[in-house]
Amino acid sequence: MSFPTQLTVLRILLAPVFFVLFAVVEPTPYVWAALAFALGALSDWYDGYFARLWKLTTPLGAFLDPLADKLLTSAAFIAFASKGIIPEWTVLIIIARDVYVTLFRVLSSSIDQPIKTSSLAKYKTFFQMTYICYVLIGVMMASGTFGLSAVSFGIAMNTESILYWAVFGITILTLMTAVQYTYENAQVFRSVFRRYVFKRSPQELS
Repeated sequence: MSFPTQLTVLRILLAPVFFVLFAVVEPTPYVWAALAFALGALSDWYDGYFARLWKLTTPLGAFLDPLADKLLTSAAFIAFASKGIIPEWTVLIIIARDVYVTLFRVLSSSIDQPIKTSSLAKYKTFFQMTYICYVLIGVMMASGTFGLSAVSFGIAMNTESILYWAVFGITILTLMTAVQYTYENAQVFRSVFRRYVFKRSPQELS
């Protein structure tokens, strides 16, 4: 397994670690949870960087990389919902979209018709990661991690209206990426549908 792929696997492993630290352990070790997420987020950049630098791109790495992103962000959103920070319905939509896209990617690859990546998907991931980092910084400040003088500012950062409307916008963007995936890969979607719903053979799809 190449080093870039190892970084991707590390990100997958850090997803449950973050969730346990943030949502299960009491009192919540916000600093350790934030470090786990930050390490995972950094690995997202470095695995692609080293893969391109050393020309180590592989089909396995190409599949695991977006999956690792989804697992890490999903773990964070589920953890936030468990603490009442964000509405549960937004998490359900975000996860449903990720399951749909991942399943679509797997099925399309099985008939040798890989799908095109949505141009909005990178923006979606960026805004999701940024939002998660914002929430983590806010809760750390509110809990006194950076001193008592920062507590009131942390509370202001994570007011209900700010968090709600920000995650609402992210949820809409996430839904838009699902629509774009389907529209831009309509032919592949039809092939997958015919193969797995109507049980057409690969020869009949060509």
